[in-house]
Amino acid sequence: MAFRLRIIRELAEVTYDGMVEFGEASAATYKRTASGVNVPRWFRVMEFVDTCRLATPPQALDRLRLVSRPHDLHALWVNARMEERGSLLLRAPRARLIANWAECSLALATLYERAGAPPLREVQELAGGPTQLPLSTLARIVNRQALPTDNRQLRAFLLGCRLSRKQLPEWDEAWSRLASGRSGSI
Repeated sequence: MAFRLRIIRELAEVTYDGMVEFGEASAATYKRTASGVNVPRWFRVMEFVDTCRLATPPQALDRLRLVSRPHDLHALWVNARMEERGSLLLRAPRARLIANWAECSLALATLYERAGAPPLREVQELAGGPTQLPLSTLARIVNRQALPTDNRQLRAFLLGCRLSRKQLPEWDEAWSRLASGRSGSI
């Protein structure tokens, strides 16, 4: 991640001090973002890239676009976050293959990690707020100490982890299957 950010800044032909003229953060913040010491929060990555885009001379914009596609950067960021958290090799079955509550717990924790392990308050906000997914419950789900209390809370968690709505029916079926005592299907 840090290597890519440094390449983006070099292609933009701007110094950290020069970035201050185009962005909202300080030169020190931009330096920390690209330092590689820690994986920065996603909004910092996008702020860094957006600032570089604004600072880029017109003749370098095409080259910059090639290395700063948001989708590619997000995938790189998620992998960096998972590596930093020691969860890069974490694997879980797809929802339709979940056979028991332990596998469900692992799958939910893996989804959270694959979302980049965002701050819990961010997940809660995306889930619909504290009435849909209390922070204490969310923390216990992420740490594999508890499961959602019902399907509504499961859906809130999934949406909080940025799972698309079209994937929810597969999870609804898995929840229903587990709640009724049936095992996964292949």
